Amino acid sequence: MKKLKGIKMKNLKILAEKYNLEIIDEQLSFLETIEAVKGKIKGYHTSILVDLRDYIVKVNIDKKTDRSRIENLLNELNKEFHGISEAKVKKNYIKIKLHEGNSKKVSEDIEKILDRITDFLEKEGTVSCCAFCGISPEEAEIKATQVIKNESEVHYLCENCHHEKSEELEKNKKEMASVKENYILGFIGSLLGASVGGILWVIIGMFGYIAAISVIVILIGGIAGYTLFTKKMGVIGSVLFVLASSIVIAVSHFITVVFHFRSGLKAEGISSGFFEAAEQLLTYMNVDSDIKGKVWFDPYFIIALVVIIIMGALSARAASRDSQGIYSVSRK
Repeated sequence: MKKLKGIKMKNLKILAEKYNLEIIDEQLSFLETIEAVKGKIKGYHTSILVDLRDYIVKVNIDKKTDRSRIENLLNELNKEFHGISEAKVKKNYIKIKLHEGNSKKVSEDIEKILDRITDFLEKEGTVSCCAFCGISPEEAEIKATQVIKNESEVHYLCENCHHEKSEELEKNKKEMASVKENYILGFIGSLLGASVGGILWVIIGMFGYIAAISVIVILIGGIAGYTLFTKKMGVIGSVLFVLASSIVIAVSHFITVVFHFRSGLKAEGISSGFFEAAEQLLTYMNVDSDIKGKVWFDPYFIIALVVIIIMGALSARAASRDSQGIYSVSRK
């Protein structure tokens, strides 16, 4: 994780040095961080924010510039740079999302993209205005609004839009606080969501393979299921999610073992159904502690369970804080 952060910060520092931008590296908690650069490039308010493996580039424009001409430029960039996963005009700013895994040299690609955009805007005579309302810098002071939360943001806004953004965040926080968490529904939702990954675990395991993707699907499905059913995940909800995911992974592992046990019986000429094989295996496990140990102390199962508990706790904590609307906002 530290290595990945180091690479991202290195790319941001390269861009900051080239364009004389300010580096932002702040942390509200272990989960709520912001890593970005901001400033002006050829007079255009610009920010580049790191979001997991994506780089989000924003350049402020005005209301007057022909949107169809900008969209033509963005279509050209989309074709030229394979790393671009999103390129659009939103309100009064251009937003480009560049995925790290699809770009061989991220900082170089971002440089080329920024140069193309700012050169185009200069030729169009575009003025860099407020990203939301489009008020010009002559009419109002435009500064960077930095929002640190689970999914941090940077916008260059006028003071009025900054206040509106702050009020929106506070309103969202109050609304989330008023939502009552239903633990039973959340637990059921988490079990159902995680079961998608559990089914994948069994399918892959039946063929004698192991795959980390099934653990990831269990994590994502468990969180999605919980929040879908109850709209909120607090501390107790986080514990229930980890419990549900652990149950799913244990059941999936046991089902996979039963399939292999049944195949072993078949190889010896003993025909049995799935439930008969499961009952027989449980009998052997109760009689012979060595067999029980081989089933429940399988290295892959233990590793997967530990990963589920650790990553599940972190992921659930992130979802918990996000569902509470926790944030920090500043204008600099």
